[in-house]
Amino acid sequence: MSFFIRKGTRIDLQGIDELVKLVKENLLEQHIFQWDDNYPNKEYLEHCIHEGDLYVLEDDQDIKGIVVLNEWQSQEWESIHWTEGSPLVIHTLCIHPKDQGKGIGKQLLLFCEDYAKKNEYDHIRLDAFAGNKTALGLYEKYGYEYRGDVQFDFKPVGHETYRCYEKALGGKVFIGKSSDKTVEVADKK
Repeated sequence: MSFFIRKGTRIDLQGIDELVKLVKENLLEQHIFQWDDNYPNKEYLEHCIHEGDLYVLEDDQDIKGIVVLNEWQSQEWESIHWTEGSPLVIHTLCIHPKDQGKGIGKQLLLFCEDYAKKNEYDHIRLDAFAGNKTALGLYEKYGYEYRGDVQFDFKPVGHETYRCYEKALGGKVFIGKSSDKTVEVADKK
């Protein structure tokens, strides 16, 4: 299976918005109230495309996943003991529900790490809802270290706690092949 990762464009907006809505529905079916009508919404996605921060992973022209990469950090993160340096931050990483468990999350993480190294970031930060065991497992499996919890008081009761993760980057840059899957990367800085 071959994937292609590129910057999202305005032409992609409708498909990206539909993907995010499917992921939100899937999360709600699992009683995971991680995302809502406010985040991520179409305006947020459009802004990320405009800023050049949103990337799509395609397979045969179908969008299978997205990720937003930038330097923005939530004020709630100020209480976390992060590593000093220059971090890239992962936001809104999501995979189409029917494609979850097929290695796409891994490919997006490898892309993020490659992008960070090539753009001289020395580590990656992210947060994930504490009740989203699938996401937490993915990050932990690929070497993201738990740094602490933050509370987002605007989230529904029982769904306010998010776990913060960080991964130091070093060593070799990902060259684009992993087992039987090929990933091509386009439109980097």
